[in-house]
Amino acid sequence: MNILKTLGAVAGAFTVAATLFTGTANAAPQENVGADASSSVYWLAVVPGSLTDPNWPLDWSRAESATLTCDPVSGSHPKAEEACELITGSGSIVSIEEGMICPKIYFPVTAFSSGGEQYRETYPNRACLNSDKGAVYQF
Repeated sequence: MNILKTLGAVAGAFTVAATLFTGTANAAPQENVGADASSSVYWLAVVPGSLTDPNWPLDWSRAESATLTCDPVSGSHPKAEEACELITGSGSIVSIEEGMICPKIYFPVTAFSSGGEQYRETYPNRACLNSDKGAVYQF
């Protein structure tokens, strides 16, 4: 039962985040709208679709999400320790640039973060997101 309450709370947080993040008609493809240095709690989501391409609207019904706390390391994120090391080592999610391989397949996904850092960026596909941000969005 506890897991259901947690998932319900996360879903509610992302409903609010969806309203906030999609309210701008001409949203930038990448944005770091600020970090709260005193907070190490992140609510992360990967949503199929694009912030700017009208042919690929965000599909919140297929969103994947995780919680991540970095001090101490915890949350629902399956690679929490690795994700926290990347965020801490880079100073922010926006500063992480692993940049390995990115296939030329267009199936856009948008990464969101709220809490410790408000961030949003659309990638051509999930592989490009995982390549650029490493373990942070690998859930």
